[in-house]
Amino acid sequence: MADSNELRSVPPPHLRRSAAELAAAGFGNLYGTGLRGAVEFFLQRYGPAAAHALVQRLGPGARQHLTPNAPVLGILGTRKYPYAFVGEMIRTMAAVVRAEEDAFIREIAVAGVDATTSTVARIALRYVVKPTDVATHAQTLFSLFHDAGRITITDLTDREYLSHLTEWPNHDLTMCKLGIYAAARLIEQTGVRSVEARREKCISWGHDHCVTRMRWAP
Repeated sequence: MADSNELRSVPPPHLRRSAAELAAAGFGNLYGTGLRGAVEFFLQRYGPAAAHALVQRLGPGARQHLTPNAPVLGILGTRKYPYAFVGEMIRTMAAVVRAEEDAFIREIAVAGVDATTSTVARIALRYVVKPTDVATHAQTLFSLFHDAGRITITDLTDREYLSHLTEWPNHDLTMCKLGIYAAARLIEQTGVRSVEARREKCISWGHDHCVTRMRWAP
C-alpha cells in the first residue's frame, strides 16, 4: 500500500508483463466458476427454448466451448474461457431474450457474482465488511474471476474510489462491463445503498487502460 489514497496490487511474477505479452502467453480468460453461475441463471430463468436458440445463434468458434446436452451447457467451474467467447455468448443471450443489452449484462454479472461468492469466494469475502474493504482487496476479488489484470485503487474515501485496470489482455467491451457490474455487486453485498459504477476511461474508447469510479451511499 503506497498510502491511504492509493492501493497498488502486486500480481505474481508470471503476470508482470504487458497485455500483449500476456495475450501471447494465453492469458485473458474468465474462470468458469462465475460463468457457470451466470449460465445456470440464464437457463433457469429463460428455459430450454432460449438455451437452444443461444447455441444455434453462436458462431462455430463459440459453440466449441459448449456441450448443448450437458448440464449448464457443459460450462465447468474448473476451466478458463476466452473473453471473446464469453462476450459473444452474453451478447447473444441478450439478443435471444430481446433484453436491453446493458441491463442484461448487469443481471448476468449479479448472478455470476452471487454464485461465486457462495463458493470459492467465501474465504476472501470474510474480510469484506464495508465498501472500502472491496477496494483494499480489489486484486484478490478480481482474480477470483480473471486469470490476468492488475488493479490499482486511487482517490479512496468512505464514499467512493477509482479503480484502474492495467495489464489486462484481450480486452472485450462486454467483459469490461461485466467486471464493472460485478464490482458494484460486491459493494452492494456489504449492505450500502445507491451503488453507482461509471466508466471514466476504457480501452475500447482508445485509452491505454480502463478506469471506473465506484460510488455509494451509506
